[in-house]
Amino acid sequence: MKYKTGFILILILSFAGFLDSLYLTFNHLYGAIPDCGVVDGCDTVTTSEYSEIAGIPIAIPGTLFYLFVFLMSVLWFDKQPKWIPTLLTGLAFPAFLFSAWLVYLQLFVIEAICIFCMFSAFTSTSIFIISALLKFKGTQ
Repeated sequence: MKYKTGFILILILSFAGFLDSLYLTFNHLYGAIPDCGVVDGCDTVTTSEYSEIAGIPIAIPGTLFYLFVFLMSVLWFDKQPKWIPTLLTGLAFPAFLFSAWLVYLQLFVIEAICIFCMFSAFTSTSIFIISALLKFKGTQ
């Protein structure tokens, strides 16, 4: 994968993930239930005991993660430092693992699906895969 193509994809995914997590954060902080449209389950997932860690909505670290990834992608386009794919892979791997854990909770513990949460899992997983490809097989 070419670096430019990879970073364009990461830029788009991180921006979409940021907006998604920001939406979930605001809904959580204001006690609103995200509108999942035709899919039921957002209310169950976003109000479950797993929606917070130590009183902090789990969407907040997601928002910060996506914002940081977005900013690092912008920095890459500006300066093209070679260390950014390594940094993004290192940050995206735990985000991927945490997302996998949250998907497991939705499917097997909470037994409900939040489409916004699943979108976040998709974006964090995609960012991890793309950043790993750039790190290990990328070409300038």
